[in-house]
Amino acid sequence: MHENGKTEEPKKSFKDYMNTNIELIKHQATNRCSVIGSESISVLFIGFTIALFILFVSLAAGFYLSTLTGDNYSVFGIVTGIYLLLGVIVLTGRKKLLEKPLRDKIITKVFSKN
Repeated sequence: MHENGKTEEPKKSFKDYMNTNIELIKHQATNRCSVIGSESISVLFIGFTIALFILFVSLAAGFYLSTLTGDNYSVFGIVTGIYLLLGVIVLTGRKKLLEKPLRDKIITKVFSKN
């Protein structure tokens, strides 16, 4: 009977240790997910605000240039062409300009201690 008590105590300690580690991992994962989620939502909100700003600046520039030239269609075509050119530049350099920095930022956040 004395021997049985000695083997059960380490089993219980090991079981408690494993349960504590599992809970710690859950809490760390929850913390990291909440940080990444909150930052993602704030980035989306800021991105949406910047997109609206660019939209209204583009409209203002188009209307201003159309009053200078007197031609609405060609001026808005020029503004659209500028965005097309920017889109092509971003599309060709997306791996270097967007994907790699975003991937590095996500990896850094996932493995950060904070």
